[in-house]
Amino acid sequence: MICEHCGHSVPDGALTCERCGTYLGKYRAGSATENGVRAIRQGRVSASTPTLPTRQEKVNEYGDFDLSSVPLGSQQQGQRRKTVQPAYDKGGSSRPDTRRGVPVNAYGRAPSLRHKAHKPRRAHTSRVNWMLVGMLAAVITAVTAGVMWYYASHSETGQRSIARRNALSVTDGLFDLAISTDPMAQQERQALLEEWGKASPQAYWLSGREYLDAGDVAMAISCFRIADLIDPDNYDGLMLLGNTYELDAQDDSAEAVYLRLIESVSPSRTEAYTALIRMYQAQERRPEAADLMLLAYRNTDRESYRLEREDYIPETPQTSLPAGRYEISKLQGNVYLTSPQNYDIYYTTDDDAILPQDGILLREGSFAPREGTVTLRAVCVSGDLVSDPMSVTYTFYYPSPPAPKCNLAPNTYKTLREVSLRPGVLSNEKDLTKAEIAQIESQYVYHYTIDGSTPTENSPVFDGTPIKLPSGRVTLKAVCVNQYGKMSSILEVGYKFNVSPYPLEPYQETDVFTGFVLNTTTMADFKATFGNPTGELSTQYLTLAAEARHLTYDWGYAVFALENGVWKLVRVEMTRALGNTPRGVGFGNTEDEITAAYKDCGQLPSLDQSRGLYYDYPSVGQVLQNADGSRAVQYSCQSAAGKMWILQYHLGANGRVNRITHYYQP
Repeated sequence: MICEHCGHSVPDGALTCERCGTYLGKYRAGSATENGVRAIRQGRVSASTPTLPTRQEKVNEYGDFDLSSVPLGSQQQGQRRKTVQPAYDKGGSSRPDTRRGVPVNAYGRAPSLRHKAHKPRRAHTSRVNWMLVGMLAAVITAVTAGVMWYYASHSETGQRSIARRNALSVTDGLFDLAISTDPMAQQERQALLEEWGKASPQAYWLSGREYLDAGDVAMAISCFRIADLIDPDNYDGLMLLGNTYELDAQDDSAEAVYLRLIESVSPSRTEAYTALIRMYQAQERRPEAADLMLLAYRNTDRESYRLEREDYIPETPQTSLPAGRYEISKLQGNVYLTSPQNYDIYYTTDDDAILPQDGILLREGSFAPREGTVTLRAVCVSGDLVSDPMSVTYTFYYPSPPAPKCNLAPNTYKTLREVSLRPGVLSNEKDLTKAEIAQIESQYVYHYTIDGSTPTENSPVFDGTPIKLPSGRVTLKAVCVNQYGKMSSILEVGYKFNVSPYPLEPYQETDVFTGFVLNTTTMADFKATFGNPTGELSTQYLTLAAEARHLTYDWGYAVFALENGVWKLVRVEMTRALGNTPRGVGFGNTEDEITAAYKDCGQLPSLDQSRGLYYDYPSVGQVLQNADGSRAVQYSCQSAAGKMWILQYHLGANGRVNRITHYYQP
């Protein structure tokens, strides 16, 4: 239905117009008064024979005038508007304009209403503002781009999309570039990392997880590797990468990731230890698995790792002797080592040895202790698994005998005496029987000296025969050695015997040869006395840094050292007499004849057949037994200038002197 007043289309059966409020009740569909062109247009009535209206006055309308663009009752411009009542003929039809218009049935029209005249509306022509359209399009484009940028950079879905795109385009060469340290490639490397950094690390981790769930392991690894490069300390992400490497049978890469987590990312977390221990066990790398269990226990303090390791490796060896200090003679045997599981045992007492490869395989179940402080270390070995080392420190020792005693008290005596040695008192003698004491003492050996030197195991042995003491001042020194080779402290007793004949003087600086004096005679004077040598050459004398000259003669040789620009005599060796000798003894004399001319305490020969004559300085006054079987009598003294002189009489096979050496000892 069309509103007669404003031309608005309203539903059939409506009483008023929705736009202008005009009452439409009597024009409802089916009304007898509703006919004409509008009814025909609206399909309510069929067309009837038009009845021409009678024109009574000029009206600027025709046909369905309510729909005309010309308002009802309009007049010429400037004239007062008034409502013109249309004229109707007897037949009820309006009078048509013969020049235009369409005849209509007057009865189908609504009666005109009186209303105020309206100013005619000008029809507007529809025009397109292309500038406005362009601006709107630009705004829409900018907004769309902003939305897309925000979506890509801030939304989780957009970030994952970028991550997947980068992962799809990655190659091994790009990964090599990303970790390159080549200065020439740093600009490209930085650009690559910036490109990968357009997506968050979380987007790569999540995208990799999606690929992994979908079964695309290679793409998952690519995503995880990119994420690792821009987020290198993500423990959970790296664990996922290690697991994926394992899934792809890249065990070496997985092991490297787990070790990195353990060593640098987070040593206190347990996941990487557990995964790597499992991998080592699957690969039959049992020693490494055991070592990793120990490391995991130390770094995480998880008791489960320690217990797992105890069940995994052999048990530690056990010893029959706890750590401590022990007398070897009371051990009643060796120290025993046992394996609770009957595995092989390797042990060592070398602190620098590495077990088990440097250890000794225990075959008899025990080892013999040795004297001193030792650290016994041992391990049990089962295949390639090695137990934790047992380490025990012992101090083993043999008992030392007491110092011997003598039967002559220290004093001044007017007659010569003899002295004997006897055992000292044992520290635990009250706990022993007489038979036990006698058994112990029967194994003692006594060594003594009366020349003033310290007794050793090479010194004369007291065999029960009383020791004869010489006249003058004498010092007796004695030690006791038991069956274990342990030496007692020293017994030292001083005596004085005012008995003639009194002892002779020892060798001294005034005991010189005719024609030369050590450290005094010059080369020129020596040549003037003994003639020119048969040979002369440069040499080095003992420890002296100065140049030395060696002069050869038919009777031997002489050596001179340069001292303050002067060549001075430092050594003479002769095979025949050049003049008078000290104290008138020399070539052709026996050992007893020589020692009789100098101080001699009368000490018996030592075990190596050498004999001390007297003792004022180290090695002063002694008879030497050489390695070749020859013997020599040697004396030493110190000159007023602080020079040490040595005089040696060498004895030939017949026991007589055949060579004399006199030299300065720097």
